[in-house]
Amino acid sequence: MELHLYTAQIGKYKGPDAYDVTVKSGDINFAPTWDIVQAWKAGEINWDTYTQRYRELMLSSYKRNQRVWHEILEKGVLTLLCYCRAEDHCNRYLLADFLIKLGEKIGVTVINEGERPLPVKEEAANIRDKDHQLLVGNQQSLF
Repeated sequence: MELHLYTAQIGKYKGPDAYDVTVKSGDINFAPTWDIVQAWKAGEINWDTYTQRYRELMLSSYKRNQRVWHEILEKGVLTLLCYCRAEDHCNRYLLADFLIKLGEKIGVTVINEGERPLPVKEEAANIRDKDHQLLVGNQQSLF
């Protein structure tokens, strides 16, 4: 069994595998607390402290509800969503790492696919040459 794991900013990806992990609107089993988020935003804690508190919260969550954690690893494809911009410090990246480690322990291969790419506007991606052949610029084949 394997899980293809992506991350994305809420509003940038709306696919069927989107999974909100925010304290504001997401699954509380995987979300940080308001206290942790507000302390980080206010500069009251550094990223190492945030990471440690979130890790402790997730360990507690796992102990309380292992079934939910195992179910998420069985989804096949999953995109963790948060409001943070890509590349910012964010709980979705920490959670991705936790899921990879848990997968190793229970025999699920978790492939970290990274941040979902932003959608390309159709008019920028599709260019017709003089013979009206469709050229797809800068995109990789799905096959």
